[in-house]
Amino acid sequence: MGKKEESNENKSVSATINTPANFGPRVLWGAIILAVLVAFFALRILSAYVFDVLIAALMVACALEVENVLHKMNRPTHTVIVALYPILCFLITLLVANSEANAGICVLSMVLAILVLGVIIFAFPLIFAKLGRKQKDRDEYKGSLISYSFTKAINTMFVCLWPSFLFAFAFMINHYDGVSLSSVVNAYSTAEMGVNFGLLGLVLLFATTMFADTCAMLAGRFIGGPKISLAKLGPGKSWTGLIGGIVGACIASIIVYFIFNAFYGYSTLFASLGINVGIFLLGGLFCGIFNMAGDIFSSFFKRRAVVKDFSQLIPGHGGIMDRCNGLLVNSVFVFIFFIILFG
Repeated sequence: MGKKEESNENKSVSATINTPANFGPRVLWGAIILAVLVAFFALRILSAYVFDVLIAALMVACALEVENVLHKMNRPTHTVIVALYPILCFLITLLVANSEANAGICVLSMVLAILVLGVIIFAFPLIFAKLGRKQKDRDEYKGSLISYSFTKAINTMFVCLWPSFLFAFAFMINHYDGVSLSSVVNAYSTAEMGVNFGLLGLVLLFATTMFADTCAMLAGRFIGGPKISLAKLGPGKSWTGLIGGIVGACIASIIVYFIFNAFYGYSTLFASLGINVGIFLLGGLFCGIFNMAGDIFSSFFKRRAVVKDFSQLIPGHGGIMDRCNGLLVNSVFVFIFFIILFG
């Protein structure tokens, strides 16, 4: 693609992003997404496993959308493994949360699962060569059978890592009370104290990410400003939007702190550990930064595949992955943030 054609594509995509016709559906479906999320938080009162359903559904949808983009780039994957790995992550989290193992074992098990699955995907077409050649022909792969097996294994492992493995930290946040094995958690997550670490982590995760995305979009749309001069990252990125997203995440973290600090158990927990609004603000700052990093990497990936969105599932938003690209990176940070705060 020449510079002139790329420049024309950038202008076309930028115009599509900023049209009023696109803004209305974006707001409407944003409200629907928020309503669904609030409903799942309300249902989480009944059981934390209810929220696992939402996390698993998002993980599978994101993984399949990333896989679909890879297919457009003529890069074969193993669809069954891509779809089942998120469920495997949930089962690992469930086993760890109900045993004496800790978060480190949980993470290590998920990584080892990716490696084992990669070896199986690589070896299977070579051991069963006839079936492997049929798969190679079906995927219209032009190289050798060994090259096909290796490429398919690497691509599948990539999807298992991004987005599934990163998003799996949301499972561990949801069950933080079980996977942390912290004396602080054991002391405060009781009926008397009423502290639910999983709820606190999930609210912080989704609030900072959604505020960051919303403020970045509003800042870029209504304030404008110079674009980020990295053509491979897409035409819609501006420094104003970047700063707006970080500010939005900071605002969200402050709101989350004051809401939870209004309840006895959480206020006692925060006071006993010296956690104040400044610490939450710092957490929000990093959430904003990591959210933008996830969005930028996602944009880079889409530019390499020459696609605007991962799918057209949500009018005005694109695909599930387009809405979750920052969320999955923030899942890792929020979990680490909680480990630092609560042990």
